[in-house]
Amino acid sequence: MKSKTIKYSSIKLAGLAAAGLLFLAASQANAASYAFHDLGTAGGPWSMALAINNAGQITGGNSRGTPIRDDGEILTIWDGATMTTSDLDSRGWSINSSGAIAGGYADRGFWFFASTWNAAGVRTDLEDLAGRKDEFWSVGQGINDLGQVVGAAVAADNNSYKPLLWDNSTTPTVLDTLGGQTGEALGINNAGLAVGNSFTTGDAASHATLWDINSGSVTDLGTLGGIDSNALAINQIGQIAGWSYLTGDLAQHATFWDGAALTDLGTLGGTNSSALALNNLGQVVGWSELADGSQHAMFWDGATLIDLNSLLDPALVSAGWVLKEAAGINDHGAIVGTAVNDLLGITNGHAFLLSPVPEPETYAMLLAGLGLMGAMARRRKVTVKLHG
Repeated sequence: MKSKTIKYSSIKLAGLAAAGLLFLAASQANAASYAFHDLGTAGGPWSMALAINNAGQITGGNSRGTPIRDDGEILTIWDGATMTTSDLDSRGWSINSSGAIAGGYADRGFWFFASTWNAAGVRTDLEDLAGRKDEFWSVGQGINDLGQVVGAAVAADNNSYKPLLWDNSTTPTVLDTLGGQTGEALGINNAGLAVGNSFTTGDAASHATLWDINSGSVTDLGTLGGIDSNALAINQIGQIAGWSYLTGDLAQHATFWDGAALTDLGTLGGTNSSALALNNLGQVVGWSELADGSQHAMFWDGATLIDLNSLLDPALVSAGWVLKEAAGINDHGAIVGTAVNDLLGITNGHAFLLSPVPEPETYAMLLAGLGLMGAMARRRKVTVKLHG
């Protein structure tokens, strides 16, 4: 009986050791370097990647024309690095897990109006507050996996714009503000929690705002001491990313809300920063100014603000690439945004994709863990055979 107990305990210890190795490998994979992909353009001088889902589908905008002539914007979907364009004069702001997109379509060539596209690329135009008339813009800026869309539109009196919800309907519902006339909703999760900004009573300030579309409640998320703040994204567990002015209103900093408190994410040495997106692991991306006033894409891992350019292959940096802004991150750590390269004449920005590349020691630990688990399984089979 004692020998059986010892063997059984050894198996448990082996399992714990293997699990530990696998956990360590996964943790190191999260801190890996990245492979850089220039996603290019549809012929024109610029492109922008604004969101990425867990399937690796990316959406944003793209310019047509030639490298020195912009012939207008076109909604773009990248599947990895493979580009597909959609309607002319359109842009995608958000993409859900099934590939549905919320964005805007300028059906008269100038003003954006709220629209969605399904995974097959079929567009649905959403109603707004003024009948999709020139100067009365509207936009869909967030979409969840249930097909609920949030955004904003100019009011019919042309004196304000309102936060809107399209609840699987082309007809919008106006969301409450914090007492002021104006607001916009920018993101929504599957629990029906939406975020954005709205003006307080008297239109004295614009604060980051949380809407619960199930209960109809609206919550002021506060600031870091300054007058204004903005919530740009929310993940499935309710964590929120955005920015806030500091006391004195001379600087804005990237901000993280966890439901209980605001966290100032700081900067990369400069005055201003902003968080633009986050994933379900609580990892945040955005941009920050450096001490010299230039702007770089940033990544926050839950503890440290990191310049994404520091994770690039040095050869890419020497070749002139600078990541200016990170606008989306998925749960696998893939990041999208906009980069420039003065040496190549890419001054207006190209959409980029950063794909995590696990370090070699991560693979070694992963294989060691898998090997230990295999040995454990073989040992368990032998034990069953001898004592069964």
